[in-house]
Amino acid sequence: MSLITSSHDKKKGPSKKKSWYVLYVRSNQETIIQDQINRLELNIIAYSPTQLVVKKWKDRKKKVIKPLLPKIVFVKTDETLRDQVFQINGTINYLFEQKKPAIVRESEIQQLRTITNNNRIISHELTSAVKGSEIDLSPYGFQNVKGIVDKVSNAVCWVTLKTLGCTLKLTLISNKENIK
Repeated sequence: MSLITSSHDKKKGPSKKKSWYVLYVRSNQETIIQDQINRLELNIIAYSPTQLVVKKWKDRKKKVIKPLLPKIVFVKTDETLRDQVFQINGTINYLFEQKKPAIVRESEIQQLRTITNNNRIISHELTSAVKGSEIDLSPYGFQNVKGIVDKVSNAVCWVTLKTLGCTLKLTLISNKENIK
């Protein structure tokens, strides 16, 4: 994930443009804090990407929503309101880069939303995919996103997304199968 440091205009002072900041929170509090921030009467938007995971116990399986990025909530606001989130219990600190708050690009937030909203991967043959080859993920619902194949086994393909700095696990299904 590329991070940009916040900038100030010397003549006008702090920028009034809203930016996405990376907020560290307590473990397993991501969605709770996201909801609390979004309920604030301020001009602040919080986003914590989540994924549906199947948890297995001895006697059952259950689908659970887990955070995609543990202990992280993205906060979109202008720099003057950035510290207002600390009135919520469980918030820890912002991510800093070179002593300035790190900013995530809007396009990267949109890619995260695309990844988390895409609950189906529909048939495409990746049998010829070789480790290290670059593939276009447009057929899988990711617009203008390319990834590097990390490994392939059976119906699963691990693809590294350079722009997000993470690895995406694609479970490929045929048109006849559905994920419920």
